[in-house]
Amino acid sequence: MVTVTRVIDILNLKKLKPPILFYGRRKTGKTFLVKSFYRNAEYFFVKRNRTIFWENRKTTLNYDELIKIMDVALKDRLIIIDEFHRLPEDFLDYLHFKQLNNIILVTSTLYLVKNLLTRRSPILGLFLEYRVDLIDERDILVNLSELFSGKELIEKSVFLREPILLQWADLDLINVLERLKLTVPALVGEVFIEEDRELSERYEGILRAIASGKQTIGEITDYLYARKLIEKQSTSLVKSYIKNLLSMGLLKRYKEYGREKYYYLIDSPIIDLYFYLDEKYNFSETRLPREYFLEKIPFYVEDFFRTLFAKLTGYRVFIVKKPDLEVDAVLGKFQQAKVIIEVKWRKRLSKGQITKIEEKLSRFKNVKKILIVPDKSEMEYISSKIEVLDVNDILEKVLKSYPRLSN
Repeated sequence: MVTVTRVIDILNLKKLKPPILFYGRRKTGKTFLVKSFYRNAEYFFVKRNRTIFWENRKTTLNYDELIKIMDVALKDRLIIIDEFHRLPEDFLDYLHFKQLNNIILVTSTLYLVKNLLTRRSPILGLFLEYRVDLIDERDILVNLSELFSGKELIEKSVFLREPILLQWADLDLINVLERLKLTVPALVGEVFIEEDRELSERYEGILRAIASGKQTIGEITDYLYARKLIEKQSTSLVKSYIKNLLSMGLLKRYKEYGREKYYYLIDSPIIDLYFYLDEKYNFSETRLPREYFLEKIPFYVEDFFRTLFAKLTGYRVFIVKKPDLEVDAVLGKFQQAKVIIEVKWRKRLSKGQITKIEEKLSRFKNVKKILIVPDKSEMEYISSKIEVLDVNDILEKVLKSYPRLSN
């Protein structure tokens, strides 16, 4: 199994100190990150039946025993409580009263994010919040570059940002993706486990809409209304659900360059791919040909590079979607474009195709223009007007700025 060192997260955590609330979607590596970073902590895991497993002592406790141990035996030790939302509600009052500075809480449910960070929460303001998302693009690229190269390195990196897929890193990517029919619904369903059925269906409906290409609030609202998942065609109603999905890291959004309009994407390629294939081809009940799994890979690669270059440059991502002009990414400060990126994820580009890209990007003045391809040695023509980068060039850029951990 491939192990990825999450250098970016580790450096971020070095700047913080407990008490900290770790949260995020299920299976993003929260527990592994917390346990590996806080190696000397006492680790407690709350089971579904509300009993608590104390890993350091290999023993199971009830709630009253946990509180007694925290108050007496471990008052000077760092404590981690994983899935703490399963504890009785008065645990929050206990935290408010004690105001402990030696505790780490870990959760994965939408319910907690909605309720812990509200004005009425007993622990509001007592904890720093740290959301654990998918593995950072820089971390996955650097780690996987020891095993893969070229086009395969990028496509594996796109999907292996999901920690659960790392154990199959050496297998054919499509063979792995074909066998996630049960995994993805379970990943998503766990997030909404505290919600009633109607709300869960609305959240899933939003994910299905976006995976199908409905990326604006208006398009998502129309989709939900047409499927009778909302009672009225109200964008304001849908915005509240979108906000929750953004806060959990299930969605992300990009502002359109020069306009007050946002486009929403599913952050996880495997979640997006599952709902895309299920909506279009009934994937959940049908075995699909290999080529169907390849349809959206260029889309995921584009987004991978968007986010990667935003982190490398420190600029914000914008996108351009107009009837006469569409650009994969604009990177800039405020509303001032600094870098324009076009991604062409194919084996060969003709001189004519490159010339068309030059003409399209020439509409942007005084900006750096980048064309990303898998391997520039296979291009018929190298533009003098655009900086052409391939996988090797990008890996070199990442390695040049990649931080190193000190002992």
